[in-house]
Amino acid sequence: MRTWHFAGISLLLAFSAQAHKLKASIATANIFPKQGNIQIEYRFHLHDIEHALVHLFNEQKNIYQNQKVQQAFADYVYTQTSLRRLSGQALALSAAQVKIDAKYLWVYQEAQFIKSKPLKGLQMRHGALRDVWPDQINLVNFRGIGKVKTMHFDKDDNWLTVEFD
Repeated sequence: MRTWHFAGISLLLAFSAQAHKLKASIATANIFPKQGNIQIEYRFHLHDIEHALVHLFNEQKNIYQNQKVQQAFADYVYTQTSLRRLSGQALALSAAQVKIDAKYLWVYQEAQFIKSKPLKGLQMRHGALRDVWPDQINLVNFRGIGKVKTMHFDKDDNWLTVEFD
């Protein structure tokens, strides 16, 4: 009985250690063709960021209550993301805004495009936290033109392309 009890506790500890860092983020790019606007919302697990801050800033920082640290992380995301048309024309992303909601940190950016030139697709770079953890996965869902399309950044992905219906 003690052996099974010990085995069960060991398994729970192993699973909780594995679940400690999720190493994944999800973002939604809402495209508003009539306004010529793209709003991107990135969602990161605070627990992941808490561990990443040591690697990014070489010291322990309080992401939960320090707005300067939150903005520093949002600025880091700004440096790790880019957006462009299929032609390669860059779409300038706005300075990143940030908000904490429960166990997530949200980073917000916007980009403008010329309404008279419809978007047939986009290219994006999203390397946030991939310089800290090579196995970090970043998903981006594109909504607003046709069916929802998803980019899946992992391993050595740099620029990915999505085409709209």
